[in-house]
Amino acid sequence: MNIFFDFYEIALGKGKSIGIYNYAIHLLNALAKQKNKNAIITVACSEENCDVLQKIYGISVKIISKKYPSFSQRLFWRLFKAIDSAKEEKADIYYSPKGFSPNLFRRSKKPFIVVTVHDMIPFYYAEFYPNYFGKLESRVVPASLKKSVEVANKVITISTFSKETILRYANPNLNIAVIYNGISSTQKEEKKVERTPPYLLAITSKLPHKNLDGIVNGYKEYRKIATDPLPLVICGIGSNDLSKYDIEDQCISSCHFLPDSEFNNLLSNASLLLFLPFVEGFGFPPLEAMNYGVASVVSDIPVLREVMDTSAYYVDCRDVFQIGRAIEKVLSDRSLYNNLIREGIETLSRYTWNNCAKQVMDVFEEVNKM
Repeated sequence: MNIFFDFYEIALGKGKSIGIYNYAIHLLNALAKQKNKNAIITVACSEENCDVLQKIYGISVKIISKKYPSFSQRLFWRLFKAIDSAKEEKADIYYSPKGFSPNLFRRSKKPFIVVTVHDMIPFYYAEFYPNYFGKLESRVVPASLKKSVEVANKVITISTFSKETILRYANPNLNIAVIYNGISSTQKEEKKVERTPPYLLAITSKLPHKNLDGIVNGYKEYRKIATDPLPLVICGIGSNDLSKYDIEDQCISSCHFLPDSEFNNLLSNASLLLFLPFVEGFGFPPLEAMNYGVASVVSDIPVLREVMDTSAYYVDCRDVFQIGRAIEKVLSDRSLYNNLIREGIETLSRYTWNNCAKQVMDVFEEVNKM
């Protein structure tokens, strides 16, 4: 079986989601390690984003262009070149980890199309934040996502919640495979570099659904009731993004982007993680924190209940008073904190990249028999 893995539109620091980049790299590594002896994996990329791929043993790299593609080049790639390139490699399966299928119609012959759709958040924005990304993108992206789901011979998604939203917004009759993400076990082996003083960590962005307001204002409520409140570090925004808030000196700091080693160090030494989005497709950060023995206060939304189960402390992410009380409670109640960590050991066992890759390969084999 020949698999054409489309990495052409994915690069670190490009686009809005580092999560899709991490998903693609971890999945590709795991596929290369456990792939069937008869499986050949060819990865499409630009010369600009091929360095990380060339370190993966057991795959072939196909350079499509010298530079990472522009918007028009990406559109041309999806509509015309992607399937042609897969055909050149005599691929049985064209696979996109990004959520967008090539072509305009479902294929009845090889290469068949398999696509991972992480979430339907563009439809959330169309409903609750219309025109946030501009009129063109606000219309084109949801329409393109819906078309991609309908074109694919098989859709993979990363949670039952995401499956339900795909069925709601795209097509209620689709046969969708739910395959959970993995969590890298190498994180557990990394040595902590102690940081002082203790601090809280929040992961967010400027996008409205990531709820920066709830994080900052909930933290301010925590400071009102805590005897010796910890400072807050917010990862995912710049210092200018905090300028609109009335904040005491030095109690909140921010970092927009950190290399993996620095981010892992920041996460592993936090006293508590705050993760308070309005909507998610999966929700990596609380699991990553749990991997380091760091408890989390998270949004009480269906997908985080599904993924975290009993290993996180849930709050109404729109209630800043509840957020403040939750932070103080989890930090002050060591029995509660330790119980969350114990529950997390079982939770983490469900999420491995090896399991994820095996199930994805099973889907490829199923589609290859069509």
